[in-house]
Amino acid sequence: MIYALVRLYATHDVAAKAYALLEEYGLSKEENYINLVTPTSASSVDGLAAAIRDGGRVLASDAKVVAQSVAGGQYLVSLHPPFGSGRIYEDLLDDLGPVGNGVVEEREYLVWDEAAPFSSAFGFPVISKASPYQFMGLPAIAKSGATTSSWLGLGELADSNFSVFGTPRISSNPGPFSGLFKLPLLK
Repeated sequence: MIYALVRLYATHDVAAKAYALLEEYGLSKEENYINLVTPTSASSVDGLAAAIRDGGRVLASDAKVVAQSVAGGQYLVSLHPPFGSGRIYEDLLDDLGPVGNGVVEEREYLVWDEAAPFSSAFGFPVISKASPYQFMGLPAIAKSGATTSSWLGLGELADSNFSVFGTPRISSNPGPFSGLFKLPLLK
């Protein structure tokens, strides 16, 4: 995951149980930065924030918010789950009944689109409001009618007189290639 999983519990027993479950699942403090922080782990809120940030690799801004809850008597468990297993450990920790911690819990999961990797990586919208056809020398696309093209999500050609370099894109000639090569039309 790209961020640490952070859960606060009301009692030490529940937090210790969560920590033990993570160890049973094969996670370690060295590899996955599992961390248990209690109100007695440090003497000040800044000390708790440092213990949360350094021990569990929690973002500094989140650690400051969570440290205030820990100083108020709650117990923290945090970890960095192995790649691809974050949801499993979220469910495992959530089953033990965590309490709110002031940090936004719901993060938007990134949806990767192979067809638009740049847009996916930076969270840009994939479809521009401007028609891409305007930049490629093709006719404008109209959004009208109930045709096969509109059913398939394709636009219809709006202007049959559109031309590029003086040549019309849509011809009324029934046999443009035959005429070009002086071949007879098939009837």
